[in-house]
Amino acid sequence: MKRVIITGAAGFVGSAVVRELLNHHVEVYAIVRPGFSARTDSSRLAGLPVHLVECDLRNLSALPELMPERGFDAWYQFAWDGLRGDALTDYTTQIMNVKWTMDAVVAAAAINCKKFIGSGSVSQYELHTPEGQVVEADKHKVYKTAKLACEYMGRSVAPENGIEFIWPIITNIYGVGESSPRLINSMIRNLQAGRHQALSEGNQMYDFIYISDAAKAFRLIGEKGLEGRIYTIAQGQVQPLKNFLSIVGDVVDPEAQLGFGEMSFNGIYLPASCYDTAALVED
Repeated sequence: MKRVIITGAAGFVGSAVVRELLNHHVEVYAIVRPGFSARTDSSRLAGLPVHLVECDLRNLSALPELMPERGFDAWYQFAWDGLRGDALTDYTTQIMNVKWTMDAVVAAAAINCKKFIGSGSVSQYELHTPEGQVVEADKHKVYKTAKLACEYMGRSVAPENGIEFIWPIITNIYGVGESSPRLINSMIRNLQAGRHQALSEGNQMYDFIYISDAAKAFRLIGEKGLEGRIYTIAQGQVQPLKNFLSIVGDVVDPEAQLGFGEMSFNGIYLPASCYDTAALVED
C-alpha cells in the first residue's frame, strides 16, 4: 500500500494502525473532527507525519468536496460515536453510526479508494445465539445490532459503488494507550491500588491480542485481504477468560487473591469458533 485514509485515527486502535502504516512507509490521511488540528500535540497523533483533514463524522458525505486528492489503497473506518454510558443503548446514536459508516463507504468510492475496511466486534456473534436474541438486560444489544447492520448493509452498498468491502471482527485488544473502563484496565487499576477484584467464574471463552499485533493485522488486511472473507483480529489461542485474568493477577500483584466466582456472569457464552483466526493467517 502507498496511501490510505483513516477515520478515528486518534483513537486507541486507530492511532496504533497509523503508526504501523507509517512504519511501513504508507502515506496516511487522517479524517479528524473540526478543530482537532489545533490540539494535535496533546493527542495520540502528536509528532506523527500524517495529513489531517477536518470533517465531522456527521458530514462524511461531503468529504469528496473537501479534499482534492484521489486514488487511495484503503479506507480504514474506526470512527464510532456512543461507545460509553447511555449512548450505548441510545438507538438514535447507534442508527446514525450505521448511516455514517455507509456515507463513508460512498465517500471512499468517490475518491477512488480500492478497499473499505471497517471494524466489527465479536459481540456481533452474540446476536446469532438463541440467548443473545432474548436477553433483555444486555446493555450492549443496540450497539451490537448497529455493528451487525454495518456489516450486512456494507456488503450491499459497497458493490453498488464499485469498492471492495471487508469487515474485520475485533475480539479483545489490550495494551499501552487504552484508557477505557473495560475489564483488563479496571482490574489492573484495582490491583495496583490494593483493592480486591471480584470476578465471575471466568469459564467463558476469550482471546486477547496486543495492540501492536492488532495494528499489524489491520495493515495486512489492507495489503492482502480478500473481499467476502471474515477476518478475526485475535491471537488465535482461545482459552477460558479465567486463564487470562490469572496471568494479569500474577503480573500485577502475585499476592492478590482473585475473587473468581464472587460475581455472576449474565452474558453470552460464545463458542471457540468465534475466535478462529485461520482466514487471517492463511491470507
